[in-house]
Amino acid sequence: MKDLIRTVFSIRQKRRSPPAGPVPPMGTLLIRGEVRMTVNQNIPRELWSWMLLSGWRAIPVKKDRRKARDLPAGALLELISAHPTERNTVHARILAQASDTLR
Repeated sequence: MKDLIRTVFSIRQKRRSPPAGPVPPMGTLLIRGEVRMTVNQNIPRELWSWMLLSGWRAIPVKKDRRKARDLPAGALLELISAHPTERNTVHARILAQASDTLR
């Protein structure tokens, strides 16, 4: 009911980014804007710090209803294996590979 009222009166509020947190465990969903990625590898602390600066955050709720485009399963592995000087280029390429359908 509240959802309908918010829609009818156009009083929706944009969600703020969740606070930065510790390195997420495997199976956690990460989000950056409208792009979502599943943690399927252990993330080194240095890479996680870089990802936080790039806008990635762990999704803080169990059932997230936000619409987002999913990254391919190997996206995180590409970031982990990229040299730190090439990380921005790899990151841009990965974001371009996000599925076109929002779900």
